[in-house]
Amino acid sequence: MMRAAFAALLVAYNLAAQDAPKILPPGYRVETIATPKGVAFGVGGMDFAADGTLYVCTREGDVWTRRGDEWRRFASGLHEPLGILVDSDHNVDSDHNRVFVVQRPELTELIDRDGNGVADEYRTVSAAWGLTDNYHEYAFGLIRDDEGNFYGTLNTTLSWKGWAGSDKWDLARVHDGKMGRAAKYRGWSWRVTPAGEFEPWSAGMRSPCGIGRNKLGEIFYTDNQGDWVATSGLHHVVKGRFHGHPSSLMDHPDWRGVDLNSVSIEKYGEVQTPPAVYFPHGDLASSPGEPVWDETAGKFGPFVGQVFLGDQTRSNLFRVQLEQVDGVYQGCAINFIDHLQCGVVRCRFAPDGSLWCGQTGRGWGSRGPAPFGLQRIVWDGATTPFAIEAVSVARAGFVLRFTLPVDAESATATASYEVRRWRYRYQPEYGSKKFDASSVKVEAATLSSDATSVELTLDAQSIESAEREAGALPWVYSITTTVKSGAPAATLTTATAYYTLHRWRK
Repeated sequence: MMRAAFAALLVAYNLAAQDAPKILPPGYRVETIATPKGVAFGVGGMDFAADGTLYVCTREGDVWTRRGDEWRRFASGLHEPLGILVDSDHNVDSDHNRVFVVQRPELTELIDRDGNGVADEYRTVSAAWGLTDNYHEYAFGLIRDDEGNFYGTLNTTLSWKGWAGSDKWDLARVHDGKMGRAAKYRGWSWRVTPAGEFEPWSAGMRSPCGIGRNKLGEIFYTDNQGDWVATSGLHHVVKGRFHGHPSSLMDHPDWRGVDLNSVSIEKYGEVQTPPAVYFPHGDLASSPGEPVWDETAGKFGPFVGQVFLGDQTRSNLFRVQLEQVDGVYQGCAINFIDHLQCGVVRCRFAPDGSLWCGQTGRGWGSRGPAPFGLQRIVWDGATTPFAIEAVSVARAGFVLRFTLPVDAESATATASYEVRRWRYRYQPEYGSKKFDASSVKVEAATLSSDATSVELTLDAQSIESAEREAGALPWVYSITTTVKSGAPAATLTTATAYYTLHRWRK
């Protein structure tokens, strides 16, 4: 009955979504890539080899390579791999690419000994985490640091009360949350050394669908809204950090033997680290995938250094600009393209600077009508779209940076900006509504000398109240603008940015 109701709801959602507005910035185009004929091709991971060969692992258990327009099956029989890495930097054993995949039970190396383009050895690197027959125990990845250590994330176990079979998985389901821990290290990020030694890295994840690494070597992951996760977000991974979902603490050395249900929600709130950036549920994202950084040196347009992510439910792409204030990451999230043919869980920048989007809708459902697919986003190299490039925090408000010079009259009119703010509640219930929501008055709008940035001065009382109430529950500010471009023909592609505030700049 529950599955039938969910299916009906999903159909209604998909039908309604067909009328949703489509956003495509000028200068960008979407190309649909033909996948192998007659093959279910739900993308679970993508990576490019140094020679430009694309490797794709699918949820159906295959690994495919693409050279030019030709697809070839490289491996098969894997258990829903959801991460792949092609490593040339640490290639010490072979003249061929070293290919690693994360499948449900293990981290595996796929070895092509004879160089014929097909893997003939499947080597277990690590199988140190636990697995049951629960469908929700996904394993995600994959990244590697400069020392050759691998990192990935593990999903918690679905144990919905009253759901068929839930009793056998009903371990560490805290304060009647929906997810638990029925096998080792569920809800953890992990590190595996080149020698195969497993180390649990950080705890408190719910459904950590994507993991990525910036050029500084720092690691981030995305989590999906649900119990103990108020809304989806981008988290900074630090060894030993607790990200908020308590069920994983069953495997934490400092919490072993503790009755997790005896610990108050407030206590968990005191020790959890919230996301660096929230993605407002329904407004921007519902089920975000893998974060990737634009390190294309301008080949993908005016967003160099920003994080790009897809959303599996909304079938869109959005971007994040991170900044550190007092050593804490925070930043803005802005929609970029909406919507694509299917849910986006994996993204990779190709050597030519295009952004490839791996897609799947099976089981999870997506706004896009296709059941799976592969699309690439290409910038024409010349056209700069008129967009909010980024938002950064200032001492008394925010600075909006635009990709093109703006019209001075509209930019300096406070009526051109609508600012609202709210917070999310940390709780075991499924998601959180916005609370403490209010409008924030813009007192002044000051244009920079080059007409590309506007500093918004907010009502002083709202700044003071945000500082007083800062702590475990960050504020989310939505900033919507009707500012006009200095070039009359240019239209703002996305009018709203969402900024997650942990600290004001001093």
